[in-house]
Amino acid sequence: MSIKSFNSAIIIFFLLFSCGAQAGKLSIVIDDFGYRPATESQVLNMPINVSIAVLPDAPYVNRIANKAYQQGREVLIHLPMAPLSKQALERNTLSPEMSCDQVAEIIHEATQKVPYAVGLNNHMGSAMASSQ
Repeated sequence: MSIKSFNSAIIIFFLLFSCGAQAGKLSIVIDDFGYRPATESQVLNMPINVSIAVLPDAPYVNRIANKAYQQGREVLIHLPMAPLSKQALERNTLSPEMSCDQVAEIIHEATQKVPYAVGLNNHMGSAMASSQ
């Protein structure tokens, strides 16, 4: 066995046995909450490990976020981000043309509007997520 092969074998050994094996984690998030309280209440009858994402400018944002939190659910901000396609946009939709300050302000406002939020995900957003 050559020195190079031996060194490779040692590295593989340490990688296999020094890093504890961990099972993957799966999160289920149902989004677009805040507009249809009757339908959304039905979803909140699902197991509490199903998280919800609420649009920050939706009319029922507080009602639904509070109810989900009281159930012990994780609540996320479903932050509108500009899509590549032409379609109607939510109020305060992030777009690639915005300055860092504008983006920061919209995110800050969203954190104030969605009580108990522990994170965020994107609503639409293909233009904001692309590397064009």
